[in-house]
Amino acid sequence: MDTKYLKTPVISVDTDKCTKCLLCVKICPTKNFAVLDQSKVDVIHLEECVLCGHCISICPTQSINHNGFESKGFKSIKNSKPISSETAFEFLSQRRSIRNYRKEVPSKELIQKILDIAGYAPGSPHHRVGWSRNVTIVSGEDSLKVVLSMTVDYMQKTVNLLNSWFLKFVARYSDLAKAGIAVVPDLQMRLNEYENGNDYITYHAPIALFFHAPMNSSTPQTDCDTALFLVQLYAESFGLGTCWNGLIQGAAAGDHLKGFTKLADFLKIPKGHKCYAAMTIGYPSITLKSIPERKVEITWID
Repeated sequence: MDTKYLKTPVISVDTDKCTKCLLCVKICPTKNFAVLDQSKVDVIHLEECVLCGHCISICPTQSINHNGFESKGFKSIKNSKPISSETAFEFLSQRRSIRNYRKEVPSKELIQKILDIAGYAPGSPHHRVGWSRNVTIVSGEDSLKVVLSMTVDYMQKTVNLLNSWFLKFVARYSDLAKAGIAVVPDLQMRLNEYENGNDYITYHAPIALFFHAPMNSSTPQTDCDTALFLVQLYAESFGLGTCWNGLIQGAAAGDHLKGFTKLADFLKIPKGHKCYAAMTIGYPSITLKSIPERKVEITWID
């Protein structure tokens, strides 16, 4: 059964196979397994299952039956440390936002393969509200022009709102409003460039990805952000470049505000969902030769 439609999973333990090693009891994050008597492991709190699958993964005798999963669908972890720490740091630190793309369009098969990694991103329990992350793919020159046009409309209305006397008055007392007004010059620059025939919004990217999730999920923003970031990293291994794009994301999310564009409708984002992250993707036309050093301020509390 597809876990997308599960409300309360059905879980059972095959007592003939179970050796009472209690690994399921130890690993379950919501304490769904317990030894109520010394003869067997019992399943309790079914409604609290978060569909992590850890119980099936760790069971040495495949004693756990879960209607949200098929044990044969679990992949064996062949190498718990597939790459060295040095290689991992080099790969992760070299990720850069790409805003210059070749005209060559990545194949649908490649994009779908890259998006498979999104399913492995950490996220919130999602079985009560459907998948915690969904992706809409936009490709094709005409469709991307619609995205760009609707984003421009959203940006112009945003600038008009931020330039209003009311927001300027509120900014006297609100740091949030003040921060919003501070982005007006950047938005206006991009709008001016658009009027002059230059795209400083999607940068002529051949594909745009929109990550959306149910608004009543517990952490929809985090769910979409983590999925997008894994996709960005995985795309690098195929020679693709990406750029997190808050402008097209804002246009898609802004559709829920009165008077803003209808990009969410064009993207076929379901009712009750909202776009929380978006990115452009394609083959880079420029290869960067170096990266700046990045530092993180760390505070230890012992």
